[in-house]
Amino acid sequence: MQSTPATDATAIDAALHRLTEGARRHASRGPAERSELAIQTAQAVAAVAVAWGEVAAAMKLLLEPGSRGGPPAGPTPAAVLAEETATGPMATLRLLVLTAQTLADVQYGGLPKLSARPRLGHPDRRGDRLHGGLEDHVEVDVLPSGVGRLHDQTVFGGYQATVRCGSPGDIAAFDRAWAREIQTRPTAGGVAVVLGAGNVTGLAAADAISQIFEHGRGVLLKLHPVHGGLQPVLREALGPLIAAGVLEIVAGGVEVAQAAVAAPLVTHVHLTGGSGAYDALVWGGPRRDRPAGARPVLAKPITCELGNVTPWIVVPGRYTRRQLECQADMVAASIINNTSFNCIATKLVITCRSWDQRQAFLDRVQQRIAKQPPRRAWYPGSTTLWETLAERQAPADGTLPIIFRTGLDPDRDARWTEREWFVPCVGEIALQADSVDAFCSLAVEQTRRLPGSLAATVTLPAAVDPATRRRQEMLVDHLAYGVVAVNCWSALAYAMASIPWGGFPGGTLEEPGSGLGMVHDPLLLPLVHNSILRGPLVVWPKPPWFAWHTRGVPLTRGVTAMYARAAAGRATFPTLMRLLPDVLMG
Repeated sequence: MQSTPATDATAIDAALHRLTEGARRHASRGPAERSELAIQTAQAVAAVAVAWGEVAAAMKLLLEPGSRGGPPAGPTPAAVLAEETATGPMATLRLLVLTAQTLADVQYGGLPKLSARPRLGHPDRRGDRLHGGLEDHVEVDVLPSGVGRLHDQTVFGGYQATVRCGSPGDIAAFDRAWAREIQTRPTAGGVAVVLGAGNVTGLAAADAISQIFEHGRGVLLKLHPVHGGLQPVLREALGPLIAAGVLEIVAGGVEVAQAAVAAPLVTHVHLTGGSGAYDALVWGGPRRDRPAGARPVLAKPITCELGNVTPWIVVPGRYTRRQLECQADMVAASIINNTSFNCIATKLVITCRSWDQRQAFLDRVQQRIAKQPPRRAWYPGSTTLWETLAERQAPADGTLPIIFRTGLDPDRDARWTEREWFVPCVGEIALQADSVDAFCSLAVEQTRRLPGSLAATVTLPAAVDPATRRRQEMLVDHLAYGVVAVNCWSALAYAMASIPWGGFPGGTLEEPGSGLGMVHDPLLLPLVHNSILRGPLVVWPKPPWFAWHTRGVPLTRGVTAMYARAAAGRATFPTLMRLLPDVLMG
């Protein structure tokens, strides 16, 4: 499907006819049949998991076209292979297992099983309401998951995630709304074009899985050109969905995407990408060229995830040495990961200028970054972007060193935060505040000046009095993001698969923010507002996504193998136990 536009159009039309018929057949499948399809797909992913990780890692050792520098020397860096295993096959397997379990629960019990019952939350009892006007709400704990064989209490020990949903009354009314959502949402039908992202190989697969199982659509998955080499692996990994007639995978550039989106049989579009791609798709060109009163050129419903200028807020207080170092390591790892080509890579660290541990914290971040070798500029256009922001020429070897610029002036250095820079460049702003209360207010104000509403992280000191704790929780409540992470990188919310992922509610076609709609909602929760992910100040064992973890590859492959056994209905505890040496040695 990469020869001529005419051939592409013909092939796309044939694929869409197959998908239209496949979606009709899919609509007749009950929850048990859909659960079995998810399990079959999980097993297919497991069969190519090693190959998926290796092919993806190899792609990220290449350079963008036209870059300086030669081919990389030596073996694939272990950190890159661990990252690609975690964000590709491992995350996809987890999503499929959770999806299958939800469908099985629906078949036999009506509602998905949870580790705890939903409960009413009343932020107004603390004298305030959630940002966005949500007053009474329902809190649904989704981590640990209700799937015991995934061993969340061990793999994600110390982490807890809660989805906040609008309240239709009491818990019984919420259960009824949830049951209706489960019955109606997967019957949307039709055919969706999924325009896959080019930065993380698991994103396109997850978007397709969400459309198929959460909305009941057939999917034409158009891979980003960067991921064209992964097409054979993905065809194997998602083979059961192709065989079931609900998935077709194509590669190509803009012309393929345009032909697919314009096809009459397409009823929905989903995009994971940048705001420029969204503006071109929906409005026909850049925002600056859009006349007043313009009408969208896209006449079909669209959902999308568009990225973020991701903040990490460090609330001042007294941290122990271990707490300070672990949180600084988390920040550094969130910058290093994937060469910072992530929509939720930390882009702005927000601290308090009078915090007496500020310099020690920043020094630790800098030290961690300095010990990691610069990675290659494999994402298209990244070298030019890096040079534009850094105001200097990139190295001749084709790598992009991480720049962590502290003490930014919000006005003089506004260009650092006025857009999402998809490069390893990060800034720090030190707010002038004489109290925690003042800092929290200024921090919220600062985040509202940042583009995007996808995710944010807050580091909170533990040793505080009740009044300070209440103010800290008000900060969490008032951050207008789809996911607010406490003491951990917000990207973990995506990896955990049970936390709905998308921009904060309220986006429109004209002002989409970080996107429209949600993905990664295998529980089919109704009235989703946003989610809170909480982690410990000191995490043990060391996360395998830390670039300096010495056993990241065997650990991520081991967890992937455990999820594969879960998909096959086999015992998972022995696999978990075999990971112990790698946990201790990392």
